[in-house]
Amino acid sequence: MTTIEVFDIILLAAIAGFFVFRLWSVLGTRTGSERSPETTNGDAKTRPSGAPAAPLPANDKGPAPVARPALALPPAVQRGVAEIAAADRSFDAEGFLQGALAAHERVVDAFAAGDRAELKMLLGPEVYAAFDRAIGERERAGLTASSVFVKQAAPQMVAASLKGRNAEIDIRYESELIQFSKNAAGELVEGSESAVKRIVDRWTWLRDVRSGDPNWKLVDTDYGD
Repeated sequence: MTTIEVFDIILLAAIAGFFVFRLWSVLGTRTGSERSPETTNGDAKTRPSGAPAAPLPANDKGPAPVARPALALPPAVQRGVAEIAAADRSFDAEGFLQGALAAHERVVDAFAAGDRAELKMLLGPEVYAAFDRAIGERERAGLTASSVFVKQAAPQMVAASLKGRNAEIDIRYESELIQFSKNAAGELVEGSESAVKRIVDRWTWLRDVRSGDPNWKLVDTDYGD
């Protein structure tokens, strides 16, 4: 064997050894305890069956729930609210107060405008009849009324009770309003277009807790502290 042939054999062996080493370094050795690699399908990744999902980062978990503070109510009112909530699981005292504030303004505005359809949705039969008579007298006299809310204090729940299937809640309202009336000629006949009056109302709202109608009706009105 010539020197050239020996050199060729050594060179081929070196090349073969190099490829074996590269193959081993890429694949490595498997012991049976390695995790299966994730496979990709386009942008979507498929997690191996049985593998646990990674926990979400802290900022992906969303805000922690915040408990709303309980309303500061007199003990007798708290008992009444608890009775109503036990009979009507959808009842929420804080939500009721928010709705009662909006309803107060709706009633005052509807009465001034003579909007009987709006009043009929908000008032019980007896209160509606009284409001309807007052509107009729005003219309016969040719008067128009205006009420402008300047400020409303937070309503206060002063009584609550469950009488059979009827829930009753008394609300104290304190408002500052501008109220006046004009005749057909546009002349001011009552009140003032600039003077602000402080008005305190105590209204009673009622709802049949077994009824499918979620709306409360105004069933009694009183004025003053």
